[in-house]
Amino acid sequence: MQKTWVRALTTLMVIGMMTLIFIFSMEPADRSDATSGMISETVADLIRPGWRSEPREVREEFYNGLQHIIRKCAHFTEFMLLGISLRLCLESWFGRRSWLIPGSWGAGTCYAAFDELHQLLVDGRSGQWTDVLIDSAGVLCGVMLITGILTLIRRKRRKL
Repeated sequence: MQKTWVRALTTLMVIGMMTLIFIFSMEPADRSDATSGMISETVADLIRPGWRSEPREVREEFYNGLQHIIRKCAHFTEFMLLGISLRLCLESWFGRRSWLIPGSWGAGTCYAAFDELHQLLVDGRSGQWTDVLIDSAGVLCGVMLITGILTLIRRKRRKL
């Protein structure tokens, strides 16, 4: 078991990530599109500088494909951070247990499903099972990443 401040910090990390995800999911479709649109245009300018002068069909196909990838990467990343937070939080409360990996992954995947259901209630948004899969993969990646880092740190400490 960890010190109280570690438990408080990791719990706040989980609550913070869940809140951030919830806030992003509350954005109506037009605001969400505008946010990802700014990022997509910046990335498009970096990877294909002359794309704005291409024929309309080519430009739209490139931009829409890029925006789709960026939105899915955002899903993956925010849930990867949730997975890291969940794994750290559960260990701070319960110590090292064999169920930490599946427990963290399961909790994050349940939140992903909740997030997609929540989006069904938001104007212009839709809940998609493919996003639950992407989010769940992000959670698993975060859980495995932090588990690997913690394992390396513990091995290094034992050698000292």
